[in-house]
Amino acid sequence: MKMTRQHFQAIATACAEIIIAINADRKASEQIVHRMAIVCKQSNPNFDSIRFENWIQDILIRNS
Repeated sequence: MKMTRQHFQAIATACAEIIIAINADRKASEQIVHRMAIVCKQSNPNFDSIRFENWIQDILIRNS
């Protein structure tokens, strides 16, 4: 299944929620985001990891 922007946004939201829920430190947060980005890139070669990371950062900033 080729994922769309809406899928990636939902995954970014889930990543941010996981990071918040487990109170992840910077290193753990980066690992979570990196591993999810790998899965997303495999699904869609047009996946933009920078945009994905920015979505997550925006959510984390709003919830800090």
